[in-house]
Amino acid sequence: MKALQRTGAIPSSAPTALPRRRALALGAAGLALLAGCASAPPERFYRLATAPVPARAATTGEGPVVVVGAVTLPDLVDRPQIVTLGAGSRVDVSEANRWAEPLRFALGRVVAGQLAEALGTPFVYAYPQTAVADAAFRVTLNVQRFDAERGVAVDDELLWTVRRVADGQLRSGRSSGRAVPADASYDALAAAHVAALASVSREIAQAIGELSAR
Repeated sequence: MKALQRTGAIPSSAPTALPRRRALALGAAGLALLAGCASAPPERFYRLATAPVPARAATTGEGPVVVVGAVTLPDLVDRPQIVTLGAGSRVDVSEANRWAEPLRFALGRVVAGQLAEALGTPFVYAYPQTAVADAAFRVTLNVQRFDAERGVAVDDELLWTVRRVADGQLRSGRSSGRAVPADASYDALAAAHVAALASVSREIAQAIGELSAR
C-alpha cells in the first residue's frame, strides 16, 4: 500500500512542474526586456544655431524685405536622425542624436539669419514662420549636398535662385561651403554646418545687392 502511494505521488506533482517552469522563463524574459530598455541611450536633440541680427540693423529698419522660401533636401538627410558619413560608402543614421526641428525649416532659418547679417536688415523671413506680401526679393534653395564626417569636415552645396519681385529679374548660382568641426561631437557638427552655410549665404547676399543696384 505504501508503495502504491509513493508511485501515485509522482503523477500528481508532474502537472504543476511545467507551469512553474513557464512562469520562470517568462519572468526571465521580462527582466531581460526591462534591462534592455533601461540600457538604451537617451535621445539628444540639436539645432542649427545662428547669431542674432546685428543691433544696428534692427534699430535702423533699413534694407530690402527678403523671403527665403521652402527648402528642398535629398531624401538621405531629410529625416529627424542626424546622418553622417562613415568609412568607404557607409552612411551612419543616428537614432539617439536627432535634429530638434525639420531640417528643411532649419536651413531656411539659418540662411535667412545670415542674409540679415550680410545685408544689414532685420527684414529677412524664412518659410513657414511668416508670409510677407510686399517682399522685394524671394530666395529659393535646393540642397545638393549636406555631408558631414564627424571630427573631419562638413560639406554643404546648394543651388539657389534670387528673384526680384517687382519685375521678375533673376540671379541664380551653385554655392558650396566647407568647415572643420572643432571635435567629433554632434554639437561641433551642427556648428560646422552653420559655418559652411555662411559661405553660401554671402554669395546669395551679393546677388541681392546686384539686383538692388540695378
